[in-house]
Amino acid sequence: MRKYPLPPLDLLHSFEAVARHLSFTLAADELCLTQSAVSRQIKALEDWLGLRLFRRLHRGVEVTPDGQRLFDSVTRGLDDISECLAALGAAAKAPQITVSASVAFAWF
Repeated sequence: MRKYPLPPLDLLHSFEAVARHLSFTLAADELCLTQSAVSRQIKALEDWLGLRLFRRLHRGVEVTPDGQRLFDSVTRGLDDISECLAALGAAAKAPQITVSASVAFAWF
């Protein structure tokens, strides 16, 4: 049994983009996916959770209260992961030293 019973990360990533943009189309553009693919991912996430995360409107979407709660949590989690990876990357980079010399001196 998995330690964390989570849906696939790509579903959460798409959900976060749709909730932030309040648009399947803008989220799809950001994720380099089709609007239809993002819509299917959101449907899969809603099916996995058994909850409605968005109200589909004529133009755009509205986040449900359950969706807002998930959005807040997913955003915090992704922010934490991003900050940790940035810190690890900064710590892993060796200090860089630049040495400049004239061509005549560097030739020997």
